[in-house]
Amino acid sequence: MASPAEFPAPWTLKGSAVLISFPANKARVIESGILSAEDEDAFVGGVGAVMLVRYSAADCGPYDELLYIPGFFRFRGKRYLRIAKIFVSTPESVEWGRRNWAIPKELATFAWRQDEKEWHIDVKKPKSGDNIYSISLTPRFFSFPLSSSLLPLTLLQKQEEKYADGKTLYLETKLMGKGRSRIAFIDRVEGSREFPDYHDMSHGPRIAVAVDPFDLTFPVAREIV
Repeated sequence: MASPAEFPAPWTLKGSAVLISFPANKARVIESGILSAEDEDAFVGGVGAVMLVRYSAADCGPYDELLYIPGFFRFRGKRYLRIAKIFVSTPESVEWGRRNWAIPKELATFAWRQDEKEWHIDVKKPKSGDNIYSISLTPRFFSFPLSSSLLPLTLLQKQEEKYADGKTLYLETKLMGKGRSRIAFIDRVEGSREFPDYHDMSHGPRIAVAVDPFDLTFPVAREIV
């Protein structure tokens, strides 16, 4: 049995989230410098996403998250999504996100203010307080169900050497979740060099999906050598 300080997969999580999806501009993504050389070669484009997540319950304790998925990547004849940039609010999530699923998490501070009418989320660097990403949005209209059966999400991430026992190792993770969603209008968004405004990567409309609440499972990843 794991000690209290260890948080191996699988994880069961609950919370609320903002999902912004958009047509990825392949040239802009590559020019951004966010991708590694290997990822640039494998990058296909398609649909990208920015997600902001408040996990009210998680195996490692509650935490907040900001992530960027540029779009699809080729790997051995298949297409996968890949998280290229991600910030979270706790060191436990950083460490075990990297160990369990090869997700390259970094630490940031979050201010998350949410009510029935408005959501305001600010993500900043821990030491300097400089902006990483900031957004305000207004959920509207009726709620509708959202499920991983409708929007399949399979990640493929390359594991860091220190966790891969000297092997070139990739981890495939098929997420499973469901929640209640509403369309939201984005009133303000501000990116930075650390995390560009998604509009820099697309020409999509400034709308989002606000998910509250949701249930999500991060299973044990499948190793691909």
